[in-house]
Amino acid sequence: MDNMKYIAFFYLLFLAGCSSIAPEHFSLKTNSSTDDLALGDTLYFDLSNPKEHQVQSINFSFNGENTANDFVIINKLGNQRLVVNFTSNNQPITLNQSFTVFANTPPDVYSYKLINTYPHDKNAYTQGLEFYKGELYESTGQYGLSSLRKTDYKTGAILKKLPLNASYFGEGLTFVNDLAVQLTWKENIGFVYDPDDFTLLRSFPYLSSKEGWGLCSDQKIVYKTDGTEKLWKLDPVTFEEQEYVDIVTHNKIISKVNELEFVDGRIYANTYQFNKEVVLIIEPNSGQVVGVVDFSGLKEKVTKHNQLDVFNGIAYHPERKTFFVTGKYWNKLFEVQILKKVKANE
Repeated sequence: MDNMKYIAFFYLLFLAGCSSIAPEHFSLKTNSSTDDLALGDTLYFDLSNPKEHQVQSINFSFNGENTANDFVIINKLGNQRLVVNFTSNNQPITLNQSFTVFANTPPDVYSYKLINTYPHDKNAYTQGLEFYKGELYESTGQYGLSSLRKTDYKTGAILKKLPLNASYFGEGLTFVNDLAVQLTWKENIGFVYDPDDFTLLRSFPYLSSKEGWGLCSDQKIVYKTDGTEKLWKLDPVTFEEQEYVDIVTHNKIISKVNELEFVDGRIYANTYQFNKEVVLIIEPNSGQVVGVVDFSGLKEKVTKHNQLDVFNGIAYHPERKTFFVTGKYWNKLFEVQILKKVKANE
């Protein structure tokens, strides 16, 4: 009888030891490290199970999409994620591995030529800057000071101004289908106006994007940044987020991308707190930074005062074929021509 008790006791211990399987017993096995993938590469993967536990209901997904294969073709830049879900001994287990895919080439470097200098309201915390039908429009930020305004770019005179409610922090601005569209920062809401009289026509929520930063449009797609590395593509009517790409160079992920301008198939973008006066040139379909415009020297031309802040605000004048740039609390607006690129490897 005592022998039977010992047998039963050790059997129960055995069952208890088998009732829980540590996830560390498994791992994801791939043919790549986390930082050496490039566009067009094939990523092969499998579940490593050295202790040969029984595995059921195994499912692989890459970037949120299930795959029945043991490989995927890398066709996207930026952050990638491989996930496997499976069951072992009735215990659900999830493993994941992150990858970063960088561009194959570094961005080219551009310079600028200063064409004209105009007055600008030094009390404007410039967030969005855009020409529409030859008129310069601006979105300004800060709680209690945010506004939508139309200005005479040659004189700096404010022709029309709509203050925002003090609970809103104004952000990016663009024009879509003859409507003015303005973002707010953390309030999870965007506004749509009649550009002639600034009548508020409707608002829209952010559903997936984190915050409101930069905004531009090619009239078919609206592009939005949210402070992360994501460049969102929005529906031009509903402004609902449809998808995103990550903004990347040949060696880094870029976040805090601010004011945006769409010109000839490329997005020109300010960056916030970059400690340099630069504009990124982004290929919108892939998110690759294909160029960097060095605007060094402009801030030195601005009157110094206690509130003077970073370079921000870029607008393209299609008739003049020039860019207009300024900064937060800058008293000058600069008309510039972006000069021919210098190859990055030169």
